[in-house]
Amino acid sequence: MKKNLLISAALIMCLMFTSCGAGNVGVSSSPKKASSPVSSEVSDKSFGDSLDGLKAYMKKAAGFSGTPTNMRADFIGAEKGIKYIFSHNGKNNVTVELYSFDTSNLSDSAEKVIDSVKSDGYFTIMDKNINAVMSDSGKYMMIYTNSSTDDDNKAYDKNVLKLFKGFKA
Repeated sequence: MKKNLLISAALIMCLMFTSCGAGNVGVSSSPKKASSPVSSEVSDKSFGDSLDGLKAYMKKAAGFSGTPTNMRADFIGAEKGIKYIFSHNGKNNVTVELYSFDTSNLSDSAEKVIDSVKSDGYFTIMDKNINAVMSDSGKYMMIYTNSSTDDDNKAYDKNVLKLFKGFKA
């Protein structure tokens, strides 16, 4: 009886460890450098003054890639929110959240978040400070992180900030 129990336990453990494997983790012989095109020459005039317009503009001007996921925006008083995770000279090193606000009808929570971001560069949610920046128009907010800190990525970060802040300003 004990022998059967031990064999069963060993078999179950083997199956568990096998099914939780990382899959094919082979090393490529030629590393791929994923660089997104960045252009500050793209005008925002042909894009709508909406979150969809901002999304399309940043894809074209800053090389945002992939399909954004919808974010819950009401907890900060925003109308809509989206999140991108993509690579720029790294591996999924860039995370961007974009939010739009109805500036003619701001809730108390929206005003608090916007005022905090404008004055301090962050807002607080669940006792956590979240770094963010408002567009010059005051209608959009961006939460941006890039885990790569080489010179190319620093230049990319500055350009993304410039493009975002200037959208429909």
